[in-house]
Amino acid sequence: MSKIKEYRQPNNIIEKGLLYLQHYGLKRTIVKTIRKAMGHDQEHYSYRQFLKAHPITEKELEKQRHTIFKYNPIISIVIPLYNTPERFLTELIQSFEAQTYEGWQLCLGDGSPNEGLKDIILAATGGQWDERIVYKKLTDNTGIAGNTNAALELATGDFIGFTDHDDLITADAMYYIAKALNDDPTIEAIYSDEDKIDMDSKEYFLPHFKSDFNIDLLCSHNYITHLFVVKADIVKASGGIKSEFDGAQDHDFDLRVLEKCSNIYHIPRVLYHWRTHPASTADHPEAKMYAYDNGRRAVEEHYKRLGIPATVELDTHLGYYRTKYNWPDAPLLSILIPNMNHKDDLEACIDSIAGKSTYSNLEFVIIENNSDEDNIRDYYKKLQERTDITVRVLDYTAAHPETAGVFNYSALINYGAGQAEGEYLLLLNNDTRMINEDAIFEMMGFIRRQDVGAVGARLYYGNNTVQHAGLILGLGGVANSQFLGSGREQVGYFYRSTCVQDVSAVTGACLLTSKADFEKVSGFDEDLAVAFNDVDYCLKLRANNLLVVYTPFSEWYHLESVSRGLDHLDPEKKRRMDAETEYFMSKWKEIYEKGDPYYNPNLSLKAFDYSFNMD
Repeated sequence: MSKIKEYRQPNNIIEKGLLYLQHYGLKRTIVKTIRKAMGHDQEHYSYRQFLKAHPITEKELEKQRHTIFKYNPIISIVIPLYNTPERFLTELIQSFEAQTYEGWQLCLGDGSPNEGLKDIILAATGGQWDERIVYKKLTDNTGIAGNTNAALELATGDFIGFTDHDDLITADAMYYIAKALNDDPTIEAIYSDEDKIDMDSKEYFLPHFKSDFNIDLLCSHNYITHLFVVKADIVKASGGIKSEFDGAQDHDFDLRVLEKCSNIYHIPRVLYHWRTHPASTADHPEAKMYAYDNGRRAVEEHYKRLGIPATVELDTHLGYYRTKYNWPDAPLLSILIPNMNHKDDLEACIDSIAGKSTYSNLEFVIIENNSDEDNIRDYYKKLQERTDITVRVLDYTAAHPETAGVFNYSALINYGAGQAEGEYLLLLNNDTRMINEDAIFEMMGFIRRQDVGAVGARLYYGNNTVQHAGLILGLGGVANSQFLGSGREQVGYFYRSTCVQDVSAVTGACLLTSKADFEKVSGFDEDLAVAFNDVDYCLKLRANNLLVVYTPFSEWYHLESVSRGLDHLDPEKKRRMDAETEYFMSKWKEIYEKGDPYYNPNLSLKAFDYSFNMD
């Protein structure tokens, strides 16, 4: 029980805040207020439980100290110093001295006035200078970029990384970097998970359990941050830190060096503690607004270097960005909608798009399958008589009479794709409704990139809860949407529900792909008649080194029932589901054994809200 509960219950939120301030002081009150505003209060408690469930034992650390690696890389960590508080600097130095892997180098460029901080460093090492610490007192303070580049000149290691002057690393940080490089010598860049630590170095909170390398997430915000190391030759060739991106210099640096890397490895462990205090952007993001505009420019420069026509805007959340593509043309898009009866659904779906979508070069391809109601036939005729839109109705049953009465979604999509005239295909369920007028335009922006194979959108049930925000392999079974059932206004864990990112799969209810890529991977697998054919398709694209992108800026309703999923009550449907599940899981066994690369193993597969894994 927290101490605050020992007091009488306050009458209102102001009184409660004043009582907390009186008892805990200003600094802790500021931290708590910001955490609460971001919805992290319960998460803070859960992380304490997580740390208890996953302790770092002295036995394990001792084992690491006696590990003999075949390859012993020197890892140079570059730190610019400037009037660093003595306790923070001492703790930083001591966190390196405590490393279980000894092959590190600490490169300190001190821009502090007067005598500098050398005596503090010496005291932190017990009065005897550690030769692995390379210190230089700079003649001038040249700011973050200048001081960092001066420290960078001291680095002689095989890999180079950066930390802040008041943060800490875990005792096993260097060990896990060395281990990764021994397991795979082709790795060019490594980053880890991180958490926050308070001013008193007593409390850890707000862990960031990250995705494996995710370029679209990195363009949405700098999720990599710490701990991050890169091959020395790549760092040296990059030109170091650029002062014109001060405040977002690490975001610019990360993008520039990672553009040169083909093997980027993520260590799913917290190896870095980022200190928060009232003046830091870690816990007070509005303190440095200029930094966010520099971050926006850093992402925009990334696109320029790649030759991608795009502009970048500040998102509504500080430190997050939105990319808008400016492709010079608008190729034909075929919207494929399988349909049986359900005239009202189909009409509402088409009407939500026709005459409203800002992307207008499109055709509707209705794939008719076994309808037996007269009103749908009449509607088809009216559709094809319209002059404001192009509509074609393909009678799948007539073309394949042997399938009469049989539903095979994959076969329907493959048939429609074969008849489609568009360069791009938007797979759409007949119970979807476009919400924002630029929803299709938004998706088309991403699919035009050569590295993207499929794009999915943010879908809502009729009650405005999330039905789809990108699929996670193994979540709640074979695959499910992250943040399933959360409120439309909820941003999710580190805003993952509301920022663009790469995912393993997206739902076929609203999936955009190119016809060329569709044909390249042989379309949908017709052995998966109903279940997991969309996941299978996305995994085939991923196997061909193509990305699957989720964008929350394309919003749709998907009006399937929130309580859907009762197929297990029908014996025939259950047999079909079991057979397709077994087939799918055997086909992608190796992928599932590795786990979803975009979902951290420290997170639970039993909940949809990025809860911590307590197992």
